[in-house]
Amino acid sequence: MTRDTRHLSGNSRPKTGGGRRAGRAAKNLKAGKARLVIVNGCFSGLEINLSGAKTTLGRDIGCDICLDHSFVSEEHAVITRIDGYYALEDLNSRHGTSVNGREVHKIRLNNGDLIGIGGFEIRFQE
Repeated sequence: MTRDTRHLSGNSRPKTGGGRRAGRAAKNLKAGKARLVIVNGCFSGLEINLSGAKTTLGRDIGCDICLDHSFVSEEHAVITRIDGYYALEDLNSRHGTSVNGREVHKIRLNNGDLIGIGGFEIRFQE
């Protein structure tokens, strides 16, 4: 079984092309699918669809989205789809998780929220 894991490092360039991203993004938004968009660094503009009921974010390669930064815990946070909305929960990470500049433990995500994990800024869109 293959796992669609994204590995993002603040110290390297992305290995994927981005030519078809805009078209797919528009299609996904029309279909009502949520996604994360990396806002800063060399991965700025990278879009990641939230296709499962649960998406883990962290430094560990076993996470659904691997964020390679020293301030990111091995299993840092999880985004869960609950009754038609998405919630972000910090998994007792060492350096915390923020939404729109405020440190949070668990919060319902709204369209446009800016998530801060380690050195990454990630926009939630649905």
